[in-house]
Amino acid sequence: MSREVLEHLIWSLEQSFRKKPEHSLIANLSSVTTDDLDTVVPGGGRTMRDLIIHCGAVKLMHANHAFGDATYTFWTTWPHDDPISEASFEDLLEWLEDAHDDVIESVKHLSDDDELVATRPTYWGETWQTRRILDAIAVHDVYHAGEINHLRALLHQVE
Repeated sequence: MSREVLEHLIWSLEQSFRKKPEHSLIANLSSVTTDDLDTVVPGGGRTMRDLIIHCGAVKLMHANHAFGDATYTFWTTWPHDDPISEASFEDLLEWLEDAHDDVIESVKHLSDDDELVATRPTYWGETWQTRRILDAIAVHDVYHAGEINHLRALLHQVE
């Protein structure tokens, strides 16, 4: 019973989320300021807060539906009483980190590489192989890291 591929996927998820200094989601959020959080660039539609919420909620829904009780919706992933729209930047980042840790812990609990071809539910109702779900999580982080990088550049160009 090998876990070589699972361990590589954990490494890859960590690279996409926090370890790769030039492309990870957290690296691209590291230079975002509190002032940037709710600013919409001219002609834009999403704020940094919107992107953080999207990334965290999607991570939690993927993990919950594939490895848990499949009860999370986009609107039920925020665990605090205060509305997410009023959360501090620090609280949002902590929640995002916790969401990522949930994914990593789920992968760590898989018994061996054979589980990567097992089918699991997605949060939108389809059934995918585990490896495809984990790949979607990693790619999602990198995609939105680029979006955050671009949005951050636009925000600071305007100043």
